[in-house]
Amino acid sequence: MESLEYIDAYFGGEFPPEEASRFEKRIQEDPAFADEVAYYLGALSAAREANRTERKERFRELYKEGAGKGRTATVRRMNPRKWLAVTAAAAVLAMIVLAWLLYLRPANPARLAEGYIRQNLASLPVKMGRGDSLATGIGLYNSGKFAEALQQYEGLLRADSLNPTALNYAGIVSLRMENYDKALDYFIRLQHHTDPHVNPALFYQALTLLKRNYAGDSDHAKQLLRQIVENDLNKKVDAQELLGKL
Repeated sequence: MESLEYIDAYFGGEFPPEEASRFEKRIQEDPAFADEVAYYLGALSAAREANRTERKERFRELYKEGAGKGRTATVRRMNPRKWLAVTAAAAVLAMIVLAWLLYLRPANPARLAEGYIRQNLASLPVKMGRGDSLATGIGLYNSGKFAEALQQYEGLLRADSLNPTALNYAGIVSLRMENYDKALDYFIRLQHHTDPHVNPALFYQALTLLKRNYAGDSDHAKQLLRQIVENDLNKKVDAQELLGKL
């Protein structure tokens, strides 16, 4: 059986988002592991129920002992048949919990955004033949040198504060650096100075809000995503996909 400590750590909230995602993905892809997790949940629930039942029995005995004027009290253990019934009920409960965990629970906004970023923004497209600051910034970004990449784009913006490509890439780099306020500033500037039908400013604002996940951010992000879908703006398909998971 999988390490009890590993499974217990997940349900204890000890995993970072990436490890928690791997755990949940493994449940979906590995039936044997899913059975182990279900067994863990069932055993945990059964143990709690048994403990609760025994405490109730003990309380009744103590009460009778105090009210019975000297009668000897005995503590009764749970009937084996009752124990089996509790265990079976706990196993059913465990499967319900797993189903909710994997299929019915609303997605965590920050984790959902992180998944999109890993899949779609791990690297930026390289245009052959370019040797300017944009290309240099892309190379630095794709090498994981986000701070240096941001310097390239900020240099371009000092020369032309409305450069749409520099605004877009500066926002993406800031998002990857988890500087969410700066990322939002770049994307809002991009939105106001270019046509939202041909640039992804609104979508990246929504993505940044989901990743930041402050109070109210998720609702604001949903509003932006719905606006993209309803007005057929850039990244409509991606917006629909995220909305379907929120």
